[in-house]
Amino acid sequence: MDGREARTASLDVMFRARSVAVIGASSDAAKIGGKPVALMKEHFRGTVVPINPNRSEIAGLACAPSIGAAGAPPDLAVVAVSASMAEGAIADCLAAGVKAIALFTAGFGEIDAAGLAAQERIAAACMAKGVRLLGPNSLGFIDFHAGLYATFSSALDNVWPKPGGVGIASQSGAVGTYIMALAAEAGLGFSHFIATGNEADVDVADCIAWLAADPTTTVIVAYLEGCRDGRRLTRALAAASQARKPVIAIKPGATEAGLAAVMSHTGMLAGSKQVFDAVLKAHGAWPATSIEEAVDIAYAAAQGKFPQGPEAVIITPSGGVGIMLADAAADAGLVLPPIAPAAQAAIKQVVPLASTGNPIDTTAQVANDFRLFGKVIDIAADQTDCPTLVVFMAHMGKTPAVTDLLRPTLAAVAERCQDRIVALVTRASPEFRAEMAALGYLVFEDPTRAIRAIGALRQFAQHFARATEPAVTLDAVDRDLLREAASDAAAAGRLVARLGLPILPVLAVADEEAAVRAAAEVGYPVVLKIDSPDIQHKTEVGGVQLDIADEGALRRAWATMMASVRDRARQARIAGATVSPMLKGGVETIIGTQNDPDFGPVVMFGLGGVMTEALKDVVFAPAPISLAAAHRMIDGLRASAVLAGWRGAPAADREALARAIATLAALAAAHAEVIESIEINPFVALPQSGAALDVLVALRKPKADEGGRHSP
Repeated sequence: MDGREARTASLDVMFRARSVAVIGASSDAAKIGGKPVALMKEHFRGTVVPINPNRSEIAGLACAPSIGAAGAPPDLAVVAVSASMAEGAIADCLAAGVKAIALFTAGFGEIDAAGLAAQERIAAACMAKGVRLLGPNSLGFIDFHAGLYATFSSALDNVWPKPGGVGIASQSGAVGTYIMALAAEAGLGFSHFIATGNEADVDVADCIAWLAADPTTTVIVAYLEGCRDGRRLTRALAAASQARKPVIAIKPGATEAGLAAVMSHTGMLAGSKQVFDAVLKAHGAWPATSIEEAVDIAYAAAQGKFPQGPEAVIITPSGGVGIMLADAAADAGLVLPPIAPAAQAAIKQVVPLASTGNPIDTTAQVANDFRLFGKVIDIAADQTDCPTLVVFMAHMGKTPAVTDLLRPTLAAVAERCQDRIVALVTRASPEFRAEMAALGYLVFEDPTRAIRAIGALRQFAQHFARATEPAVTLDAVDRDLLREAASDAAAAGRLVARLGLPILPVLAVADEEAAVRAAAEVGYPVVLKIDSPDIQHKTEVGGVQLDIADEGALRRAWATMMASVRDRARQARIAGATVSPMLKGGVETIIGTQNDPDFGPVVMFGLGGVMTEALKDVVFAPAPISLAAAHRMIDGLRASAVLAGWRGAPAADREALARAIATLAALAAAHAEVIESIEINPFVALPQSGAALDVLVALRKPKADEGGRHSP
């Protein structure tokens, strides 16, 4: 067992505790120290020992005056005392040999510097003893299967979740319990609920990794406000993916403050939310944008069925809703294939006025006899082989006279479609909803929410079915070349050429006469660009002159450019300029990398040139990546059709583009300790191959070691 596996396994003693001591126990079940005692006395299959020096018994349980006087050390100690007493209580637990602690107490790192210092002392003391610590400022956790309610959550006063397969890990206790309550009301059952609080030790990544290995958990829902260790989270997501357990994660904060401040488009376009979502997607997890979405997808995933193809059939008595569902299906990546002629004929025989496209619109004609609607559902289930069937039933689910007519057909369809996703979209009575859910139907009220959840299931299926894809790798690049590329445009061009990527000749020139000679060498028309280590966005200061046709135009361009740059970037050091051939045609794209402080190198791809920041049509992925992943990045652009040949234009060479994306990602990953960012903007995608026109390289700032020395 390596260190990572040991870190995960060490949580067993906490989340599978068989004996629990509650320090600060109270006989008042409404108090923080009273609720866990009352809950566990009624539901826990293990041993509960209240700790209170002023009581001999609490809730009918013998009370010990201290953890040391409680006999054999319990697996878990729940600490529910004031902040001023917490450090002493933790010290007593460590002296008694407790191996896991859940610290409810607030007033630590979330308050002030003194609280943070106390939190760090507690964490260090626990670590020194090999004791896992949940919290402080934690709402605790629940093992629903064992009845282990190590929590003081008031949410349990309003809803009582049943055991099941959904595990929740949340930094926020309030958000986590709200997710749990809504999911419970949707009919979901739970394996565990865990609130990590201040995360002095156990964080959400730890919990995801543990839930990935937990046999009672089938679906994981996570809420993160921040990520203390991005690489640990990445490993946890990979473990869940390997276990074929869907992860649905919510992370608030779509700001651009997550990356180090560097003067590149990549750094400007990437933010904590964008990078976080990219990491999730790379490991098959779903980045939910709301609690409602997370609950919907967890509800759908809890069945454990994932469509093996994108095809779906939609049945509706409303043409308007059919259009809505068709639009939602397109957005969700689902495909609505034509209905086979034999099935169309069978439907027409039942409902002559029906529209037998897909969606199938039975029209309101079925209101005369709702059994006809049931027959259409039966035909669609029997004579189509799409992995997904969606039935819009409007208000039928709340009308007993109608549900009585449809019940036999729906039961028969459910029996035949056990390996398919079948969703009913209807306003439903609680009884009808529960009955249909027991048969294996997904029951939704909102059409687009149903389709979105099914689209998520499809993405899980695609990821689980995807074979391991080897990432593109590179041999090490000489560090001297990297350093030169960060300060010299010509060296940046040599770096790109060293990677085997296509690049136009770039000649560095110190003065106007050298520029004239260089233009004659590469051939007109040419592009003239300012060469300065202090100017990253050249166009913004007039530092780019395009389509220069001859020597006279070149001399005029030189004078114009130099005057503009000196006026608009007066402090910039100017080494001269670069001259390169003018390339016409193709599609301008941007390929960049950024060293994220949490997740390490990420690669970005999007439409490039001067419109990069305005359009912001970009996608991210953690580096390194495979060629297949690079192709998915290309497909992920909203404007990907432009690269496929828009309005008669030739299609771009996707393979060359994917190779360039993956190669740049490989460079960033191989030299993560040195490279802060790389950017090729634009990389012109051509019908055959492509060309890098402008390259920007930034190195990480040196960090002083303990002896005062500096290293890159």
